[in-house]
Order: sequence, then C-alpha cells, then structure tokens
Amino acid sequence: MIEELWPLADFARNLVVACGARLRERRRSISPAMREKGSYRDIVTDHDLWVQQYLAEALQKEAPFCGILGEEGARRQGVSPWTWVLDPIDGTTNYYQAGRGYAISLGLLYREEPVWGLVLEGSSGKALEGSIPYGAGRSGPTAPHQAVLHLGVKTMESLTALGVDAYRFARQFQGVRYFGCASLELCSVAEERGGVYVNSHLKLWDFAAAWAVLKSQGCSIAAVPMEGEDWFVCAASNQELYQACLSLLPASIRTKLEKTGGILSHAEH
Repeated sequence: MIEELWPLADFARNLVVACGARLRERRRSISPAMREKGSYRDIVTDHDLWVQQYLAEALQKEAPFCGILGEEGARRQGVSPWTWVLDPIDGTTNYYQAGRGYAISLGLLYREEPVWGLVLEGSSGKALEGSIPYGAGRSGPTAPHQAVLHLGVKTMESLTALGVDAYRFARQFQGVRYFGCASLELCSVAEERGGVYVNSHLKLWDFAAAWAVLKSQGCSIAAVPMEGEDWFVCAASNQELYQACLSLLPASIRTKLEKTGGILSHAEH
C-alpha cells in the first residue's frame, strides 16, 4: 500500500499547489459570485465550484481507480480501496468576505482511514502535509487550563443539547478561539503548546486531510458519527491532554469514543 501511496501523493501535492496559485489570481481578477446553500451561514461561490472541477477532473484522469468525495457534489465510487476527500474552499465565508483564512483541503483514504492529507493555506500558499507512517506521540500541557480551546457557537449549542453546560466547558480552558476554517484550525493544534479542538458537525471533507497532518506530528484526533454526514471531532496537541478533556465531553460522545476508539473505519452510522 505504501508503494501505491507515494505516486498519488506526489501528483496530488503538485496539483493542489498549482490550483491554489490559480485561485489566488482568480480572486484578484474576478469577484466571486455567492449563493446560499441552505442558509445565510452556509454559502458557496462559483470559485468553490471551479476549484472542485479543476481538482476532481485532474484526479480522476490521473487515478481513475480512486473514488472521490467532494463537498460540492463530486461523488464517485472507485474500484479500489482509495478515495480522495476534497473540500475545494474550506472557509468559504472567509474567502468571500476577505480573501484570507481559507484553505484547499485534500485527503486520501485507504479502506476508510486517512493515510495522506494536504491543507493548503490559500492566501499564503503554505502547504501543511501529513502521511503514514504517523509520528510518535509528543509531550506538552496535560490539563485543560493549560490549553487553548477551539470552539464555535454551533458546537456550543450541540453540547448544550447533549447535556453539557457549554459555557462551563469553555471556561475550563486558558482561552477560546474560532477561525471559521476547520482544516486550518485543526492544523493549528499542532502548532500550539497546548491546543484542543472540538466540533460537533464536521463533514469528512472538513477534517480528513487535517487528520493526517495532526497524526504525522504526534497529535491526537478522534471522530464519531452524528446524524446524517456529521461527525463529532476532538483533537489535542498530545494524548495526555486529549485524555484529560474526554471527561468534559457529553456522556453519549464518550460512550461512542470508547466503543470505536475514535477510528473512522470502526464507526457505525
């Protein structure tokens, strides 16, 4: 499997970097047209659709045996255990409003597990990449009050619905942040001395690539399915900090994590 991975990863890396450069130029020269997908908090632009088409067509041509799962409707079943998972513009609102704080996120699954991922910070072109074999765990702060928590309003609403006082949960940490771009925010956990990320409503394309980046740098990340295509995702800079945060999560989430180990292929939808 490793021998098959490297050519796919090399092609995908060059493709995403080239696409990112073209997208930056596109935004400078063509103002994005926006529409709401389900509500004013869930939007898509014609630039999202352009990126998805650009990447999906190239990936299919290079590796027709791979499946593809993309946020904006790109779905194709492969004839092999490999599947590309694509978020063409993660942080579309950031992209539309300011042209920064967004990413192109591309992950590669093998038998449902992330084995490679690249998160391209859109405005700078900085590539964050990870792949198997994943790195050993690392040390760092082990208590929530020593860590920064990445948490959004929608997840606070979900925590409340699941029986946890969301404000008390947030006050256990040194500080609270929210970027509006899941892949970049997850990757930032690896850059912090003590970072924790909790989200109750991610889609697979939001975190598949970042999963590989975090695991490569010795961080902990786990996910369990919620309703529909949503996943509850928890990540931390190190395993000890992750374990310390588990007791703060809703009992139903802890039960699912204990049952599956937070491993994607073990999940029961």
